[in-house]
Amino acid sequence: MQIPFSFKNITSLIVNKHMVILRYVLILACIALISTLLPKNNFNYDFELNMPWKYDNLYAPFTFTIEKLPDELLSEQQSMIDSIAPYYKLEPKVKEKVLEKFTAQLPKVTDGKSVGTFTRKDSVQVAKTAQRLLDSLYKKGIVLLDEEHKQNGKPSVNTLNLLVNNTVSILHTGTDVFTNLTDACQYIDNYVKIQLPERNQIMVEPLCNSLQPNITFDRKTTRQVTEEELKKVSRSKGVVQQNELIIAQGALVKEDQYSKLQSLKHAYETQNNAPNNAQLINKYAINIGHFILVLITITLFVVFLQIFEPPTFYNSRKLSFILLFIAVFIYLIRLVVDLRQIGQTNFSLYMVPYCIVPIVMRNFFGNRAAMYVHLIIVLLSGFIVPMGFEFLFLHFIAGMAAILANERAYYWSDFFKSTGFIFVTYLGGFVGISLIQEGAWANIHWVNLGWLVVNTFFCLLAYPLIPAFEKLFGFVSNITLAELSDLNKPILRRLARKAPGTFAHSLQVANLAEAASSEIGARPLLAKVGALYHDIGKILRPIYFTENQTTEINPHDDIPYIESVRIIKEHVTHGIELAKKERLPNVIIDFIRTHHGTTRVEYFYQNYLKENPRQEVDEPYFRYPGPLPYSKETAVVMMADSVEAASRSMQTPTDEQINQLVDYIIDSKIRDNQFVNCDISFKDISTIKKVFKKQLRSIYHIRISYPEITERQEV
Repeated sequence: MQIPFSFKNITSLIVNKHMVILRYVLILACIALISTLLPKNNFNYDFELNMPWKYDNLYAPFTFTIEKLPDELLSEQQSMIDSIAPYYKLEPKVKEKVLEKFTAQLPKVTDGKSVGTFTRKDSVQVAKTAQRLLDSLYKKGIVLLDEEHKQNGKPSVNTLNLLVNNTVSILHTGTDVFTNLTDACQYIDNYVKIQLPERNQIMVEPLCNSLQPNITFDRKTTRQVTEEELKKVSRSKGVVQQNELIIAQGALVKEDQYSKLQSLKHAYETQNNAPNNAQLINKYAINIGHFILVLITITLFVVFLQIFEPPTFYNSRKLSFILLFIAVFIYLIRLVVDLRQIGQTNFSLYMVPYCIVPIVMRNFFGNRAAMYVHLIIVLLSGFIVPMGFEFLFLHFIAGMAAILANERAYYWSDFFKSTGFIFVTYLGGFVGISLIQEGAWANIHWVNLGWLVVNTFFCLLAYPLIPAFEKLFGFVSNITLAELSDLNKPILRRLARKAPGTFAHSLQVANLAEAASSEIGARPLLAKVGALYHDIGKILRPIYFTENQTTEINPHDDIPYIESVRIIKEHVTHGIELAKKERLPNVIIDFIRTHHGTTRVEYFYQNYLKENPRQEVDEPYFRYPGPLPYSKETAVVMMADSVEAASRSMQTPTDEQINQLVDYIIDSKIRDNQFVNCDISFKDISTIKKVFKKQLRSIYHIRISYPEITERQEV
């Protein structure tokens, strides 16, 4: 029994269908990426203190504790810190060191002789007195206050905790201890002046110079005690029961409601980050839900492209750009929201330039694709942005305005006008929504309008990005097409100088193609530019084409038909070479390749048949190499090229002749299967015929014959 799906069959399938597989891998990767960017909790509200609640009545989905606000908790913790008396420790043997230092400073008395009036007896007496003074001084204690416990040089604390051998006693800074060396020295000076003879006052200065604090700050113990006490400060201040009303729609978010909302938000985040199984199941359920919604949204978008924009869907580069653009923009929105939530930025969400999306997309893929992509981003960002429906509505209508305003925006002056139109839309939408929410002009938060100004400025910056995307992905925007339509381009000036008849023909074809493309929903500017460049290959041998022959001399009369066919067909390959040399975009070069498709060089073919009736004819040699037109624009240029060229043979055509000519030329292309590779419909072709007939009638219109003017005869 043969295995239907062998390794060889699978390999063959991958090789033959690799582009299809790649396309759907890109789509699935985009869906997975966007799903991971969506928030993993169900709390998606934006609120501010003392501002109205913009959503429906909010009830507690489960029971949760009310957490204290950061400022409230910080205030309580600071009060706790202020209430804790700092810890100091007793330094042993300080008194002995001071006495030793003091003794070393006394005058030296040797052999029982005196120094000045200071005798050995005085020395002994001073030493005993100093001993008593130090005993009294250090029994009370001298504190070296830490800088944080002083203010203007004086103690800023009333009590200290003295730690001696793991025993804590309380010291009052005003009475129980000396808080600086100056007070201790003053105590010594007063004692000596009152209690001792005048000659013993010599001991004051050396004793003061020898003093040292014996009580110092115990930072480690103070920090440990403070941390333990701070742990005792409760972080909650109540409980909200399940189904309890937290806040009603339109109510001001007061401090109490603000605490509950913040606590609910933290409860969601804690729930989704917790490791227990029940909460993990909830987390995975949210991820699956997001994946399903993103899958539906992106799938509908892909189906839309496949039905209405097949050139975009089947072009992997274009499809990749759109999907990547959606994912990157969703990521940027998520980044701004996350930065705001963690307090890293004060940027308002009104600053996010949603209109960049339709501006860029419209320039590359047209209005329908731009509108659909903008709608997708607005809908998906609704899961990320903690704002109400009004916020998304505002950006949606601004995106519509961006598409309409940029319909004909090819120059910088147009860009500023379109940006102004976007801002006017933002302004009107913002004021209208604010009046509905606030109910009064005075309550409108005009600061958000300032963020919308920044938003509009960022939208203006989208235009310089378009050339960058062109270079990176190989697209052609309307801006570039507008530049290429300038008749002063070197290659077009060269065409006008060397092949003026071809240049005039190209201008007429461009006008026909632009008018027809506008009527069938194609890109008129692309068709116009493609028509301008489609015959640049005739620059090299202009005299071999009838529109450039100004005399009765025809070089084809002197060469065989086979050679004439080769020269005529070469204008396509020469045109491609010139276009590449001029670095024209590939989409413009495609017009040169396809404007004749695989049609026959009919004039020389028929003449060859007449002269060689019995000889077998190599018909493919008389046909252009192709390829066939692949888009509406290339098909329109093919029809316009043939119709305009054929119309030049008519001297004084009538309406009926023009109608017959247009029908015959276009129908012959259909019979020759020239449009089988493009998505043009019979309805489009019928519309194109009507446009061509109208345009040709305006070009070859028959003027009224005015009667001959004669002088009136006098009777």
